[in-house]
Amino acid sequence: MNSNAMHLLSSFLGSAIPLIVLGGVTAILVAWLKGSTGGSGPLAPVARPLMTQRERAVLVQLERILPAYRIHAQVAMGALLKAPARPGRRSHHSDRNAFAQKIIDFVVEDPATGRVVALIEVDDRSHDPSKDRARDAMTGTAGYRTLRIPASARATFDEVLKVVGTLRDDETSPGSTGSRNAPG
Repeated sequence: MNSNAMHLLSSFLGSAIPLIVLGGVTAILVAWLKGSTGGSGPLAPVARPLMTQRERAVLVQLERILPAYRIHAQVAMGALLKAPARPGRRSHHSDRNAFAQKIIDFVVEDPATGRVVALIEVDDRSHDPSKDRARDAMTGTAGYRTLRIPASARATFDEVLKVVGTLRDDETSPGSTGSRNAPG
């Protein structure tokens, strides 16, 4: 090879090497990203239990204590609340973000009317009392009453009855209109 050819080859390689390295790094990065997302797209969802063991035990007791009511488990707040209308402003998804993804452990419904009688939360050690108060205030503003089964309470008939017994009294009293709730 003559010196001109060598010089041309050297010059080409000198400018091409950074491009080759950049291309290689890009290919590795793309392959890594595809691998971390399952190849082509987002990760596939994985099943999880609908309720904790304690929530299932509380549900058994709620159904025994409140047989006249329908108990719904794991209800999204977005099914119970809507963002308020603001004059002169269209509603936006961000208006629902404060509550739409939050879950209510149990919703007690009067099956004859469809009215929500109460919301029941099963507290555990992971609950933050200040966040719980804010949540209860939000649902309370909408007209819902929240009953909380404290983390210290066992999921026994007597312990759950202490918290929800007033609902049973409401369902059995003559001419009862039920507990305070939001319009259905």
